[in-house]
Amino acid sequence: MAKVNIEAEVRAANLALKAELYRVRIELRGKKLSLVATLPPKPTSNKRKAYQQRISLKLNASRLGLRKAKAKAIDLGDQLDRDKFTWDDWIPHSALWIVTFGIMIDDT
Repeated sequence: MAKVNIEAEVRAANLALKAELYRVRIELRGKKLSLVATLPPKPTSNKRKAYQQRISLKLNASRLGLRKAKAKAIDLGDQLDRDKFTWDDWIPHSALWIVTFGIMIDDT
């Protein structure tokens, strides 16, 4: 069985995204994958202008994870291109409540 060079595959995926003019890239962080893009401030931020941010995908750095990350990168890029991006699509609502109000919600 051939060893997977996930770093090379992430680079190749990013080149493909760039070639298609998506303003998103995939980042390998340890053994997990994230998306990086210039995004509007989160609802809880004091910032006013868009800036480079990461979205943790909680996907493993594997071929399957990379395939899913690329699909999510395309979704994010499409939202940005159509000015339809909203943090509600990318942050669980319970996380926003925790950050905004400092309370823990039991989703069970």
